[in-house]
Amino acid sequence: MRMRGYLALLLLFWAVLVPAETLRVGVKSVPPFAMLEEEDTWTGISVELWQRIAASLGWETEWVVMDSSRAQIEALDAGSIDVALGALSMTPEREAVMNFSAPFYSTHLAIATPAQYGNWRGLLKELLSPTFLSTVAALLLLLMAVGVLLWLIERRRNPQEFGGSFAQGIGSGFWWSLVTMTTVGYGDKAPVTLTGRALATIWMFASIIMISVLTASIAASLTVSQLNTLVRGVHDLHRVRSVAVSGSTGEQFLRKSGIRMQSVATAEEGLAMLRDDKADALVYDEALLRYRLKDAAPGIEILRQSIEMQYYAFGMKSNFAHQEKLNQTLLAVTNGSHWQEMLNRYLGQR
Repeated sequence: MRMRGYLALLLLFWAVLVPAETLRVGVKSVPPFAMLEEEDTWTGISVELWQRIAASLGWETEWVVMDSSRAQIEALDAGSIDVALGALSMTPEREAVMNFSAPFYSTHLAIATPAQYGNWRGLLKELLSPTFLSTVAALLLLLMAVGVLLWLIERRRNPQEFGGSFAQGIGSGFWWSLVTMTTVGYGDKAPVTLTGRALATIWMFASIIMISVLTASIAASLTVSQLNTLVRGVHDLHRVRSVAVSGSTGEQFLRKSGIRMQSVATAEEGLAMLRDDKADALVYDEALLRYRLKDAAPGIEILRQSIEMQYYAFGMKSNFAHQEKLNQTLLAVTNGSHWQEMLNRYLGQR
């Protein structure tokens, strides 16, 4: 018992004489990964993860507030901070001047663009598209072909309904094939020959399929026109006014792709440009876009097409001595149940 008391006293003296190591952590506001709630009080996914790691390893944190990812990277390269956190994506260019921890979150680059609801021009464009017009033209040719065939079969045995001049006979056959296909069936014209009735039976069954195809085509055109966006994928970025956040991986992607763009300081500024019709597309991390737009008024859509995979990690200066310990603790924390609970709390079910 006396030995245990001596040991506890020695540990107490050691804690007093050897203070906890303080690390300078560069933090950038990137909701929901890093957010300033009150003066000097940070919260968010990355912040809570760091705080758990620091508590486990006995580190104290000195927050160094930064305004951009570029500033964080430059500070790590200069050694003025030890660690950087927020929503820092792992890229080869950044790895050349700094180190990364193990990744703790994955997302994609995505495109945000203004949506135009109920646009009649969009509807007209879809209905006059080559695909839709070619479908209608093929249907009319088929109606004419069936009408001519029935006229050839019926003209001698049924001259009252399919007789007359060539134009009158063709017109009667076309009218019959049209009303039969649309299931209207006025009954003013009907075949009387066995061959004619066999053709009519085949045409009635074929018409059911064709009407279904035509209905689906029109419905698709109406659906597309209800949500008509100027940008529908990466291939459209070359011809529209594209925007990216300065220093972000979205900016890097657009530069690598040779796409002209305008850089903005924050994602909020880019989204405001979309709402004010000053830009057509914002390329940014999907998770960050969805968080910003989840409670926003309708008007901006995130395209389903994902561009590049993004992995978030802590940035570390090149000679950071505790990289291995940090990674081991990070993996232990992110494999625990608390990590998924925290993601659900900030982002909802994933």
